[in-house]
Amino acid sequence: MNPKGHFFAFEGIDGSGKSTQIKLLKEQIEASGVRCLETREPTDGPIGSLIHQCMTGRTYAEEQTLAALFAADRLDHLLNKTDGLCQKLQEGISVITDRYILSNYAYQSVQVPLDWLIQLNSQAAQLLKPDSYIFIDVDPEVSLERMAKGRFHTELYETRERLTEVRNRYFDLFTRLKEQESVFIVDGNQSVEVIAKEIWKHVAQFY
Repeated sequence: MNPKGHFFAFEGIDGSGKSTQIKLLKEQIEASGVRCLETREPTDGPIGSLIHQCMTGRTYAEEQTLAALFAADRLDHLLNKTDGLCQKLQEGISVITDRYILSNYAYQSVQVPLDWLIQLNSQAAQLLKPDSYIFIDVDPEVSLERMAKGRFHTELYETRERLTEVRNRYFDLFTRLKEQESVFIVDGNQSVEVIAKEIWKHVAQFY
């Protein structure tokens, strides 16, 4: 049986530059001779598609409902028989995801009790834990400027107040979960090249 693949989850407020760094890291991992899959949450599956509609305002859902949808989408992401992440990792494929459980905690706990969110995601947390969370830290002002340049519409959480609150909650989570989760924090205000180099230096230790 192939060796188990490694699993990395990128986190950060919207506009932190995750997409760019995920692409660069995937290239680095593949250059080292390892197959690598890039994915994201919410997914493009049926539950994830409903979440995207809620996020862009085409459909409305209460915050508790949205939190539950995220948890359900995540379980499908892990266990789906066609392309579930657990199976991919067992095949020796490394996986990089744009957002995972910590996003659920940081974003939804602004309006929903954190302990309930942790319970809601307990199945996914037991099924698959990232080798490392990679958190790209940027100032909310910077992220809003970036999004304004590259977006035609604004999503549900893309306000200065909400992004500031979410960033604070991420750091509260890092303290609370420091014994359970491996988190690597990189300064996202640096150049793309410098950030990529720091991330690869961290990830290379797993190969």
